[in-house]
Amino acid sequence: MVYLKDLPVKALGIDPGTANFDLCCIEDDVDKVILDETISSSVVAHEPERVLQLIMSADPDVVVGPSGYGVAFKLLSQAVDEDLALTTLEKRSDGGISVLSGVRRLLRLLKNSGLNVYMVPGVIQLPTIPIHRKSNRIDMGTADKTCVTAYAIWDQARRMDLEYNETRLICVEMGYGYNAAMAVENGEIVDGVGGTIFPGPGYLSMGLMDGELAYLLGEFTKPRLFQGGASFIASNDEIPLERFTRGRWGVYALGWKGFLEGVLKAVAQLLTAMDKRPYEVILTGRLSRIDELRNDIQEMLGRKLGIPVRRPSYVFTRRAKDVAMGAALIADGVGGGKYSGLVDTLKIKESHGTVLDHIFLQGFDKDQILKGLRSD
Repeated sequence: MVYLKDLPVKALGIDPGTANFDLCCIEDDVDKVILDETISSSVVAHEPERVLQLIMSADPDVVVGPSGYGVAFKLLSQAVDEDLALTTLEKRSDGGISVLSGVRRLLRLLKNSGLNVYMVPGVIQLPTIPIHRKSNRIDMGTADKTCVTAYAIWDQARRMDLEYNETRLICVEMGYGYNAAMAVENGEIVDGVGGTIFPGPGYLSMGLMDGELAYLLGEFTKPRLFQGGASFIASNDEIPLERFTRGRWGVYALGWKGFLEGVLKAVAQLLTAMDKRPYEVILTGRLSRIDELRNDIQEMLGRKLGIPVRRPSYVFTRRAKDVAMGAALIADGVGGGKYSGLVDTLKIKESHGTVLDHIFLQGFDKDQILKGLRSD
């Protein structure tokens, strides 16, 4: 483990988004950004070497790499095939999704790069969440949601002049594919609803799937998880965000309403797990930058739950989005830099286990499941 407390830390974070991968590298402080890039996920799928070149160009001391569903905190150089399989949870029996294969190829390139690259946990692997909340869950928020929640905590602490362990919020991440929400008390994530259990549609993903629908579908592939969301409700297809927004109270109103109420339900659900009322809801992710959507969510949550809603107040990149900024903050903290207190408060280094550890179904064989997952 590398600690560079007496030197400026070049800390690089990666956001493995559905549509784009974002890279953010800071040196010692968020006021000094030395890499701020976004690259299409299709490039990652077919040319992960180009992503590695960008990363190497920043000459980072510490990197928080793409960790998919989440891996207990460790150096990527110590990762085994099982860890790589757990990042994407893609069955060998599937035809293979190019971007997921690209992520695993990028991880192997990073592993052999000589860089200090760390894998970070998903929400379910954090020790700050009571075990009973983890029962029969895998996706309480993927590793990138841990990163974006770190960014939200940092932003609230900065804005309200709080210590990290005094922050209290709900972070709602609205990406192009999925939505997720994480509850924070005393600077710790205490509960989360990830994209595949979110109580309403994301833009592409349907969120929580009715068990009867899953039964009727029978065997279904990974791409199914990227369908059925607000865009599909509105048009039965993936449509540009701009067009969806223009038609929000016209031809696409059904998808728009479903999206809004899903966010409301997620926040209401997390409120039941919190001992104290959050100071605010912080909206992050690509869709949170759409003024019309953010305004409608602010109005709905204010009217129904009486909670202030806002975007992060301090954005230190121009291109890379919120997850990448959070990952850079964590990378800095891991390297013993200015934001080490943030990592300590979140207890990221104390994460443990795998995302498959809390399934209580007869016949669920974790070892057999792992054998059936792709790691190459």
